[in-house]
Amino acid sequence: MTEPHRDSAEEAGSWAEIFAGRYGIYTFILNLGMLLFAINQFVVATIMPSVVADLGGVGYYTWAFSLFAVGAIVGAASASTLRDAFGARRAYAGAGLLLSIGLAGSALATDMPTVVGWRLVQGIGGGAIASQAYGLIATIYPQRLRGRVLTVTSTIWGLATLGGPGYGAIFAEAGLWRGAFWSLAPLTIVFAFLVWRFIEGEDRRGGLSRLPFWRLALLALAVLLMSPTSLTRGFWLQGALVIASIVMAAIAFVRDARAERNMFPRQVTAVATELGALYGIFFLVSVVMAFVNTYTTFYLQALHDVAPLTAGYLFAIQSFMWTGSALFVATLRPSLEIASIVFGLVLLLLASIGITVTVDSGPVVLIAIFIGASGAGIGFMNNPTVQRIIAVAPESEKQMAGTSVQAIRNIGVAFGAAAAGMVAASAGLVDGADRATVAFAMEWVFGANFVVAAVALVIAIPLFVRRRGRNRQAP
Repeated sequence: MTEPHRDSAEEAGSWAEIFAGRYGIYTFILNLGMLLFAINQFVVATIMPSVVADLGGVGYYTWAFSLFAVGAIVGAASASTLRDAFGARRAYAGAGLLLSIGLAGSALATDMPTVVGWRLVQGIGGGAIASQAYGLIATIYPQRLRGRVLTVTSTIWGLATLGGPGYGAIFAEAGLWRGAFWSLAPLTIVFAFLVWRFIEGEDRRGGLSRLPFWRLALLALAVLLMSPTSLTRGFWLQGALVIASIVMAAIAFVRDARAERNMFPRQVTAVATELGALYGIFFLVSVVMAFVNTYTTFYLQALHDVAPLTAGYLFAIQSFMWTGSALFVATLRPSLEIASIVFGLVLLLLASIGITVTVDSGPVVLIAIFIGASGAGIGFMNNPTVQRIIAVAPESEKQMAGTSVQAIRNIGVAFGAAAAGMVAASAGLVDGADRATVAFAMEWVFGANFVVAAVALVIAIPLFVRRRGRNRQAP
């Protein structure tokens, strides 16, 4: 794949190496792709209220987030198969071109259904870019440099958090939301060109037959069945769509558990086991995260007259606090994993209650505090949950357990965004709704979010009790 290199247990990698010579080019390309994927999410969250104000279609508002998450699931899950089928260079460059096509499609859209349809394409391209980046890190860099490269990659999300809202606000406040999509599209083409120019090809070893088409299709269909609930207030139709969505997801996981090449650990849905409970907590927290994030910039502007730039950075507070609390958690003893998970869930529940109470009345400063608290809660539980998932997974599934958590998060975000849209529609949110109706809808959205957060905590408490019992019995 690249020029030969020597691995030595004694040889320590330096920061200079990953930014110089051939490795420097690879580092730039990989992180440009990750930046485009990450910043897209913050930019779109900032401009979406402007898109709805221009095109109408508030019922499709959450689709912009749920369909992007569905696309990211498909893109990430199919990345290694596509790489085997077409080679790293073609698959990686193709993902960049797909993202650019999705961005151009949204920029040209004349209605909300078209915008969100192209958001699905953006998700597939972006998910494939992110997934293949991690795979290339493993094949391009020697072991001594991988930790430093991963650290740089992690900081890209911080840069997107800092710059994304401000970048999106430039276009939103000028009434030029299409420019946000247009400005990112050429960069993705540049990314694809650099991949084609500098990432070496490799022999095609596999075929598309290895792609789990049916399971991916069932998971995508599960979210797609949930999404139309935001367009109707009919209780029976909504109920039927929700039931069908749950059934499709259940079938997908059952088929996966029986498959020879499963995508998830076989106990992923067995909530009675510790592994299944941890995955359940991870999924529900992702749903909560989607509830908090999806309408944040919308209600801040609609209910509190907050400017797009300010709303974008208030939205980003969650990511800032997530990062800060995660750094603190990294200093804790491994024996405190379960306690950290429970504490994070308690904090997330309190934040959900706080947003529910203040979403209409404010003040905005208090709302910002609760948004930050939700991020801190996620930061306290996220890494310990992932570590615990890997620890309790069967030996043969440990690697799969680690790599599958991002897919579970994407599924949770997709379901959460779709469910938030359903609740808002049921509470009366439509185009041109007055302030009282918007406030009522948001109170219902965050009230439902509080229930989801409470369920996650209920699942975690037995884990905490069992851990304390084992500690007392230990000599």
